[in-house]
Amino acid sequence: MGGQRSGVMEGDLVLVYVSRKDRYVSEARRGEAIYTPKFVLRLDDVIGLPYGSRVKLKEGLEAVVTRPLLEDVVYAAFTRVTQVLYPKDIGMILVKSGIGPGSRVVEAGTGSGFLTAYLAHTVRPDGRVYSYELRPEFQEVARRNLSILGLDRFVTFKLKDIREGIDEDDVDAVVLDMPSPWAVVKHAYAKLRHGGSFVAFVPTVNQMERAALELRRHGFLDVEALELMAREYKVAPGETRPVTVSVTHTGFLVCARRP
Repeated sequence: MGGQRSGVMEGDLVLVYVSRKDRYVSEARRGEAIYTPKFVLRLDDVIGLPYGSRVKLKEGLEAVVTRPLLEDVVYAAFTRVTQVLYPKDIGMILVKSGIGPGSRVVEAGTGSGFLTAYLAHTVRPDGRVYSYELRPEFQEVARRNLSILGLDRFVTFKLKDIREGIDEDDVDAVVLDMPSPWAVVKHAYAKLRHGGSFVAFVPTVNQMERAALELRRHGFLDVEALELMAREYKVAPGETRPVTVSVTHTGFLVCARRP
């Protein structure tokens, strides 16, 4: 507070920021190091430094040591064993789900746990995420990922096919990242509270159409289908323009509410 910077303590999660594309998140542990193709940084040299310090890595290369955001930890430190959602889609999912601290959320499938982490971060400290996954090896990776941030405390991991039914009653939101979300619509209608939300991410138009039509057939309100585009710009004096390579289509969101 007041502009003062506390020092890095052993066990802290730290962000070693070289550039937008070169960033590394690690737990500060004595005797360990960050190994990259470009440099090796001993974490003993980081512990005790004030946050915001600049560290020389090698000739002509330095990094800033600072506190990571949730995005840094999830996208730089989590193990990735499945396709994962982009921040632009996760952001809209959080908006359309309407969830907050104390919410009870059903999710499927867990995958690597990237979306699960954001859901858990949003519903804490009194809410709960019930995350359904078919493959135990994915679930174990997600558990380990979320434990980096202590977010596993807010998640109940379930090895079950959600298409066979939802166990929880009176939930605030059902959030799906799976190939056949339409197979969950009837279960979601039965288990959502009045005004609860349904949000599904799908990669193709055919899946989007089928999910939206199934939601309407079951009497959901405010059914909408969205595609989000994010356009990054290179900013430099006299040459500001869109970046040459960008992420355009990632998938569609199908959103609705239970009456």
